Order: sequence, then C-alpha cells, then structure tokens
Amino acid sequence: MELNKNNVIENAYDKLFFTEKKQTKDIQIYCLNNDTGTGEMRCYNLLEGIQLSYNTLNMQTTYQKIEPKEGMLQIDHCLEGCYEFILENNEHAFLGRGDLSIVDLGKASFKKSCIPMKKYVGLSLFIDINVAQKSIDQYFPYGNIDLHRLRDRLCKNGVSLIIRSRDGINHIINELYEVDERVKLPYSIIKTIELLLFLSLIESKDTEQFSSFSEPIYRATQECYKMIIENPFEWLKIKDLAKKFAVSESSLKNCFQCISGQSIGAFMRTNRIKEAAILLHKKPYLSIGELAKMTGYENQSKFSKAFKSIMGKTPSEFK
Repeated sequence: MELNKNNVIENAYDKLFFTEKKQTKDIQIYCLNNDTGTGEMRCYNLLEGIQLSYNTLNMQTTYQKIEPKEGMLQIDHCLEGCYEFILENNEHAFLGRGDLSIVDLGKASFKKSCIPMKKYVGLSLFIDINVAQKSIDQYFPYGNIDLHRLRDRLCKNGVSLIIRSRDGINHIINELYEVDERVKLPYSIIKTIELLLFLSLIESKDTEQFSSFSEPIYRATQECYKMIIENPFEWLKIKDLAKKFAVSESSLKNCFQCISGQSIGAFMRTNRIKEAAILLHKKPYLSIGELAKMTGYENQSKFSKAFKSIMGKTPSEFK
C-alpha cells in the first residue's frame, strides 16, 4: 500500500506560516506560536492524498489570511473546547465539542476565526480529492466511495455540520483518539475509510450549517461568561442574566452552549467547585463546612457530593 508522500496540509494551506516544523519517522509536527498562546498539529501520512492531524491549540487565534484552495476537503472533529468563525455576514459560528464538520476549502469563506476559550482539542483529515480518489479506488474498490459526489452533496455552500448522525460518527472518531501507537498508522487508515463510507450514506437533510449568532448576542454571551467566571460563588439565575445583558433566554443558552461546550447551569456548577478546590489549597485552615457556606451550598453533605462529582474526590480527600 502506497502511503502519502505529498504534504496535503501545506498544499491546502499554501503560505500559512508555522513557527516551527519537525519531522520524525512517522509524524510531522507543526508548531504555532503568537502573542495569544501556542498550538501544535501532529500529522500522520495515511493513503496518498490523505493526512490526519491531531490538533491541540491553547491560544486565542490561529487565523492567517489564506486563499481558497480548489479540490481540497477538510474534515474536523472537536473533542474539547470550541472553534469560532466570523462569517461574511458578521455572524459568529461555532464548532463545539462532539461536532464534526466537512469543509470544501475551495468555497469556504470566513472573515476570521478564533478560539474563545483559548482551548481547542480535536482532529482533522486533509484530503486532496483527486489524488486521494485514486488511492481509494486502488485499495478499496468495493467501497464505492466517491469524494467528488460526497463534497457536492454535503458541501453545497462550502461547509456542512453533521448533527443527526452524531452517535454513529462519534463511534468511529473516538477510537482514533485512543488507538495504540504501535498500530496507529494502519488503524487510522481503516478508521478513515470507515468514516468516508459512513459519510457517503449521509444525506443533505442530515446536515446543518454551523450554529451562528448575531454580534449583539455573541457579545452579551461573552459578558455573561465573564460575569460567571468573576463571581463563582454567586448563584445566578439564567432569566436574570438574560435580562441584565438584554438578550432572550433561549439565545443566551444556545450561544453559551456553543462557546463553552456546557449549559450555563453545568458551567456555573463546574466553575464554582473548581474555585472551591483552589480555595482548599490556598486556605487549608478552612473547614469543609465553612467552605460549603462560602460557596452557597445548603449544607456540607450537598457540597461534598457536588465536589466529588466534579473533582473525583471528596473535599476531605482532596484537601
């Protein structure tokens, strides 16, 4: 079987600047570094015309202006965090935890992109359609995978977001994050073909465009997020937050879920307990009862139960 020798990523993102490039036997590592943080893409050559990249980005933005590239597909899956795109109409769209998108790099038009939480973990498949099609036809002729037809059906407007088949896709994708390094290359090839077979069965009705929000809703949600972070022990109500920032409850809930990957309630609970854990280290003289009262819980028992559900240990064990 002929493995990929061409650098699909560099062909797809011609003139994209990487701070550093490293090469090992099986992996190409691309490093990103700017004044907002750092990032890394660990890339594996699969079949000719296909590269798989594991992306860990701890930065506010990776955006660089590049030209559309005909004949290239990019398939992204978000494991943690969130990736934000600013569309031509100035709305804000999001790829969030568990989402999978397919982008035709010859059509996709984003004005800008960023990482709101300064954290994004996921994987990408970069596919040179013409080259990859020859490889697939040679090694998997009975699969009837047609990359041109797949692109034309799912990427009519440049990008699609798979939503109704998420369970099936996650079953395939999640195994790519856990595969043993000793069999990573052949296993990744098999899982990539499995994913392409699955996507070949997806209809347009099973896809949606990215969830997007207007500038006022996006800014209001950012302010809400900031308020929750800065006031971890206040038990804020969603209706009061929506009123304070002049947005509807539904818009605030939906936008917050996209940005944080959690509902507002779940995010507040997690943030409250994590801040309590920090206090445990900073002020070891506090009793568990005192800490429960500070964080707004009715009693020590409820606080301890909530603490263990998030931190994996009781406050006493953690302390």
